[in-house]
Amino acid sequence: MNEKIPYPCVILCGGKSSRMGEDKSLLRVDDKNLTLYQYEKFLNFFSNVYISSKKDKFHQKNLPLILDENGSCYSPLIALNSIFKHFKNTYIFIISVDSPNISKESIYKLFNNLKSQNMLLAKTKNHKHYLCGFYHSKNHEKSMQFLQENNHKLALFCDTMNAEFIEFKNEDEFINLNYNEDYKKWLYEKNNTINSLSV
Repeated sequence: MNEKIPYPCVILCGGKSSRMGEDKSLLRVDDKNLTLYQYEKFLNFFSNVYISSKKDKFHQKNLPLILDENGSCYSPLIALNSIFKHFKNTYIFIISVDSPNISKESIYKLFNNLKSQNMLLAKTKNHKHYLCGFYHSKNHEKSMQFLQENNHKLALFCDTMNAEFIEFKNEDEFINLNYNEDYKKWLYEKNNTINSLSV
């Protein structure tokens, strides 16, 4: 059994959700919202889990929040900058709330390959997954510079900071719930898996 990872995990919940048509972070999963579902999942792997958001919209007591310093602009880099500022000299595991399939094995594979990278992220054959992996808080100064230049390009930021990647084979593990059909399909598959295991 793996020990819990000593670095904090932060779940990003401040996106616009324009393609979904409603706030992804509040989608219903069983008897809770997607944010709480992810929070409880990642508490199994990390000693500390936080929620990154523009505001407290969850109506859940004692949910540790890191609020964006700029609440009017939707940008992952704004969220990352606020997160980097919150922590001192540590790695932080960043994951988007709408990535519910990431496995324990993949998380520990990333963790076990940490050396002294600025960031170590997941990729698959077809995509680089910038919101799934470990970032070091020392990236704060550069993220601040990007924002001061009104540059919100996360891929360019990661490239500038020499992000390293570990490749994974299973594309489905890294899906994002971008559309309502994606959410319904994931929910159906999740419930079917649980039902088949309980038979």
